[in-house]
Amino acid sequence: MMKMLCLMSAIAVSCTGCASERLRVFVTDCDGHPISNATVDVSFTAGHVVFGKGKSHHYKGTTGNDGKAIVEFNCASSDVHWSVEAYGYYPSDFYKEVFLIEVVPIPPIFYKVNMLEHEKEGKATLWKKRNPQPMITHGVSYVEDQHLIPEENGRYGFDMMKYDWLPPRGKGEVADFYFVRCFGEDVPDGVVGWLEFPDKCGMYTGKQTGCKNFPSTYEANTNAVFKSRMPFIFDHADDGGKAITYKDIVNENEYGVLRTRVVCDKYGNIIKANYAKVLGPFRIGEAYKGFVMYTPCAVFNPRVNDPNLESDPEHSYDPKIKRPLLAP
Repeated sequence: MMKMLCLMSAIAVSCTGCASERLRVFVTDCDGHPISNATVDVSFTAGHVVFGKGKSHHYKGTTGNDGKAIVEFNCASSDVHWSVEAYGYYPSDFYKEVFLIEVVPIPPIFYKVNMLEHEKEGKATLWKKRNPQPMITHGVSYVEDQHLIPEENGRYGFDMMKYDWLPPRGKGEVADFYFVRCFGEDVPDGVVGWLEFPDKCGMYTGKQTGCKNFPSTYEANTNAVFKSRMPFIFDHADDGGKAITYKDIVNENEYGVLRTRVVCDKYGNIIKANYAKVLGPFRIGEAYKGFVMYTPCAVFNPRVNDPNLESDPEHSYDPKIKRPLLAP
């Protein structure tokens, strides 16, 4: 009897273990060219039960010259996550795949089990590392990088390198732009202020790449049209003003590029400038102390006349809080 039970258990485990999933992934660069030798990593959370091909919660595959890889694995759960890495490229986002569960009949002397026998296809785009440099970097996750909006009307300078207001509101030294706070009868409805840039300075916006690990531009487009004024707008809902939506200076899926600290010759030609970028959403938002101006990430290139905005995540730094920060 004991031998029979052991045999039945072994058969049941082997039947469950025969379930094989296949994930076919096509990996390209931002120009659509296939990337070879990229590693595709399929992962499971610790709560998943894995059968068959080892007990690991990670299964890997490598792309061939055609940029394609097949990862085979066995899993008793329907949700898996995968990502891609390749030498010389920024890693991909994390993707989620859901494999449908089917009830597969096993001979009646045993029982029915849930088995996964499906194939999925995915595509990942990697962005090449070109010339990453140390940048002065700030992020909204740090309280020090959230700045209270002045409550009174006025024109307030903001230093992108120090990432702080100019005195008396902060310790900034150079006004890369001015925040003009305004309210009253002469102000257009919904407008609470705007960014105002000195002569020849300004900002333009662009669409993010779609990859969170490299969301923005490699370098500033020095020939772009830099706007000298960018409004902040509140839109009030029709429910007594309780709900407020924000029109961002830089929207959630955009980045903004700033030209600052411009020096011109006597003919008005730019001879010196610094460049910076912010990732959207760049807005006024509510915080525990009141309204603040914030953005998820800001990068300032301290090298004059260098339009490079590809920061080195291992060496970017923030001199104000004395610690390195990660940034795209």
